[in-house]
Amino acid sequence: MYGGFEVYKTYLAVKLHFTSASYDYHKYEGKVNAKLDTFTSRNDRYFFHKLSKKYGQDEILDFFVANFIYDDKKWIKNLLENDGKEQFLAYRKFNGAFAYHFKSDCVSIVSDFSKRGISFNDGFLCHNGQHPRFLQLLNQKKASYQTAIAIDNILSYSKNWNVGIKEKVVWPKIASKMAKLKGFLKYNETECKMIMKEVFVNG
Repeated sequence: MYGGFEVYKTYLAVKLHFTSASYDYHKYEGKVNAKLDTFTSRNDRYFFHKLSKKYGQDEILDFFVANFIYDDKKWIKNLLENDGKEQFLAYRKFNGAFAYHFKSDCVSIVSDFSKRGISFNDGFLCHNGQHPRFLQLLNQKKASYQTAIAIDNILSYSKNWNVGIKEKVVWPKIASKMAKLKGFLKYNETECKMIMKEVFVNG
């Protein structure tokens, strides 16, 4: 029966996926070692019960993924507030019309590059160990992780960034989140390639 304990187990699985190097949600099919006795003794169990009333069984996984991708240190109480809901709705909205939002991101990216007088290739190149412009957009949340992952699947830019970027905090953290999120996304790669050609080449 779906309730607070089930929400708690999903929460643990997603948290482990995004914060632990040894746990993979997909490999273990979301299974975690969680005991009901442990859950009932938690002071914050009320919040898990409340989340089970607010979000259905088909929503709770996306709810936690959407929130952990942007902040993996949030306390469960904070997720009940508006920021948790907003992240969830934004994540669902993007994934519900992936091609549309991917194209919108691509248009914004090419517009930013054009304003700065840089080519598409230059926007992804790492110069003297510095952050490429696209990484700056991603870090400033002016481009989505979904778009970054879809473009990387096509261009494999992250391999060059792993070698070229010298700092060891911002990019490694973003790269890890991209890798963690990738398995949760479903989209048409061929469609994304066509959109990229339309926007970046023919546009």
